[in-house]
Amino acid sequence: MRDLVVEHFREQGAEYQLRAQLCADLDKMPVEDAAVLWPDDLSPHQPLATLRIPPQDAYSPARRVYGDDVLSFNPWHGIREHQPLGSIMRVRIAAYERSTRYRHEMNAQPRVEPTSIDAIPD
Repeated sequence: MRDLVVEHFREQGAEYQLRAQLCADLDKMPVEDAAVLWPDDLSPHQPLATLRIPPQDAYSPARRVYGDDVLSFNPWHGIREHQPLGSIMRVRIAAYERSTRYRHEMNAQPRVEPTSIDAIPD
C-alpha cells in the first residue's frame, strides 16, 4: 500500500479541501463535550482552504529522516485565535509536548520548526 501512495505523490501530487464547522450555539454545540455531534443544520461544514501538493518524491531517504526525527506535530501551532478549544485539547497539548521532547532527545535531534518549504530536504 505504501508503494501506491509514494507512487501517487511522485506522479500526481494531491489536492485537499479543509472544512470546518463554526460554533453557532454553545448550548447545542458545546466545546467541552466531545461526545456531542454538532448538527449540520446549525453549522454546515464550510471550506477553509485548499491544499495543493505538487508531484514530488515525498518518501525520499532525506525526507523520511526529517519527518521521523526532526518535525513534530502539534495542533496548537498557530495564532491564538485558532488555538484548539475544549478539555480534550487541553490534555493533548501536554501529551504532544512530552512526546516530541522524548522523541527528539532519544533521536539526538534538535527540535526544529520549518519556516519555509526550503527547509524541507528533497
